[in-house]
Amino acid sequence: MMAPMILLILIACNVIMAFVSSLSAKPHNYVILENTFPADKIDDPTVINFSKKFRKRQFQLAFILTLLDLTLLIPMKDSSFMLLFFLLLYLTIGMNYLLTLRYIRKGHQLIIENNWQLPTQPIQIDTRLILEKNRKLVSPWWFLVSLSLIFFLSIVLYKQKNPDMAWILLITNGLIWFVMVFTWRVIRRLPVRPLTNDPKINQQYNDLTKFYWSTFSVFMSGLISLIVYIPLLTMTISTRFFTILTAIEFLLILLFCGASIWWLIRLRKKQDQLLTTSTTFRYFGDDYYWRYGMYCNPDDPRLMVPDRIGMNISINLGKIAGKIFLSLIPLILIGAMAVAFIPLYVLDYHPDPLSYEIKSEAVILDGPLVKAQRIPFARIQKVTLIDHMPNRQIRTNGLATNDYAIGHFQIAGKPAVLFVDHQSKPILTIVTKNRTYYYTNKHSTETKHLYQELQSID
Repeated sequence: MMAPMILLILIACNVIMAFVSSLSAKPHNYVILENTFPADKIDDPTVINFSKKFRKRQFQLAFILTLLDLTLLIPMKDSSFMLLFFLLLYLTIGMNYLLTLRYIRKGHQLIIENNWQLPTQPIQIDTRLILEKNRKLVSPWWFLVSLSLIFFLSIVLYKQKNPDMAWILLITNGLIWFVMVFTWRVIRRLPVRPLTNDPKINQQYNDLTKFYWSTFSVFMSGLISLIVYIPLLTMTISTRFFTILTAIEFLLILLFCGASIWWLIRLRKKQDQLLTTSTTFRYFGDDYYWRYGMYCNPDDPRLMVPDRIGMNISINLGKIAGKIFLSLIPLILIGAMAVAFIPLYVLDYHPDPLSYEIKSEAVILDGPLVKAQRIPFARIQKVTLIDHMPNRQIRTNGLATNDYAIGHFQIAGKPAVLFVDHQSKPILTIVTKNRTYYYTNKHSTETKHLYQELQSID
């Protein structure tokens, strides 16, 4: 079941990246793929053909990568599967970037060959625009709505006798909320540049940007809270509502993705409509600083700048903080792969990955990704051997694959800790007052031996 789901995730990544990247080939502020074209050349057949060719190449690449992703359907060990997944994901990111970079160069060459270079104009200072740059910014008081929602959902979860999950919800959504507030603050501090000689158009353009982006950050701070909360709610409800809440969760995720794209594309269109009413578009020579698809200008005091697609905020890599941010990305990617791959590798190839030890009037269960569990004999209420795990399992912390289930779970509404290799039978269950433990050794004889030892304890 895991392979088809992850395959769908990769295919979705391919399609989404192709779609978002193709937006850069549609003119925005007369910019196509980081190259600014003269206003009267945007509809030139050569330029239109260049844009169409890039969009076509993006979706052709997505199709080729999808064919490669089908290798995930080949039967393999979990560690090999996870390693292949990350390699395919990083290949998608890398190939998408290289293709975009290639066409940025092609666009620059197209401008040079046709002698379409624009004269660089000095940056114009509009005092009134600077003073009124935030007049359409959504008030930060709206964040209190999403903050109230976070506390309300946490209290509901706490009252459902799930305090651990309530704290996880509060901390997770609190961090997300602070990120959204920080985003709003970045939007508020973004400096303005008059893009035309018409002050009215410049003001309207700036007002649109500030309103749409600040509204987006406020709206997402509440919607993400709901997306995080619903999976936690499914742990405590009856089975008949599980399917309904799962459907709501997927609908919210689709709403999150769809609303984000729709809202920001709507902003792009309105900005472009404004600029087409003016014939005095000002070019500041920014193409030079976007040569690699990322902004790098040591002389620009801004750390955060709007991207040229008009749908995001980018980092100025010319600043030290920008360089630190860029250097962290490969570390995060490698770290994510290591965290997912290494435990699975241990489970697949270690001779005894799920171990046990009887010591000091207690049995100790241990395995990757979860703290060793010490279970005093005095707390054990029941010990049994079963052939199959209960059907309804919800992972709260740990690992769940086709072959393994390691960590903290909710099973039939009760907390459980699993050290289970699904390929090994039988499964030992140790029932205590607060939770149930499920354990299998890689060698079934060892599991049975532990069962017999626990049974013999008075």
